[in-house]
Amino acid sequence: MTDMASLFFDAVIALAGSQGPHDYFATQALSGARLIIAADGGAQGLLRYGYPPNWVIGDFDSISEQVSKSLAPETKIIRFPKDKNYTDGELATAAAVLLAADVDLFAETFRHPLREIDEDVLYRAFELQTSLEGKSFVFVNYAGVRHDHTLANIALARRLAICGANVFLTDGTTLARIVSGPAELDSVFSPECFNVAREKFSDTRFLFSVQPLDDHVTGFSLKGLKWECDCVPLSLGRSLTLSNQPHSLYPDSAAVQIHTGTVMFFTFPEHL
Repeated sequence: MTDMASLFFDAVIALAGSQGPHDYFATQALSGARLIIAADGGAQGLLRYGYPPNWVIGDFDSISEQVSKSLAPETKIIRFPKDKNYTDGELATAAAVLLAADVDLFAETFRHPLREIDEDVLYRAFELQTSLEGKSFVFVNYAGVRHDHTLANIALARRLAICGANVFLTDGTTLARIVSGPAELDSVFSPECFNVAREKFSDTRFLFSVQPLDDHVTGFSLKGLKWECDCVPLSLGRSLTLSNQPHSLYPDSAAVQIHTGTVMFFTFPEHL
């Protein structure tokens, strides 16, 4: 499976959540993205990181005029109406998956009589992409003060993972990864994930947490940290696997096995 070590992702999807206090992970992910796609106000966060989006997709109700004027002339813009059946995040993710498959979003298939692209046709085409093996995506600034948005964004990322994609999420300070079983990983977060931390924050220790995303996680094993698990079930609401400790500064030797179910892994600085 692809990890941060490759420094290559098919697409980064920037959402309008919050940035963490330190950037250990976001710019590293952005530097390795083939495509950078902003969901509406997510463009603002990208510009703060110094990475202008290739695409901005949404109804433009949360993007300022100043940010709009700061976009590069070559940025592709897809504007949808405010009253629609999908969030901007859903449509940006749908576009990211299709673009990663080299689909032409401006093809006649997607045309709408009143605007460039029909959001219903776009989303139906996304739903047909049921096998995402070999594809990799990063959701940037997926969490924020709108907790309903946070949960919706995690559910959206989970959907890609269930379809076989390699999926990471970050606000810069915390790095998360969603994995759907059956799976076996020698290192959930490779040593290269912590390159920026090593270079700029060399005395910061990172912890490791696990959260099941459904009630069907079985055969979960975790090795390489202070507290280990051996072929146990994980149930929603059980906090057995939070705040685990590495044997060094970084949990880069955490190895896992999952028989069934979907799990979200987190690494974050100890001082949070």
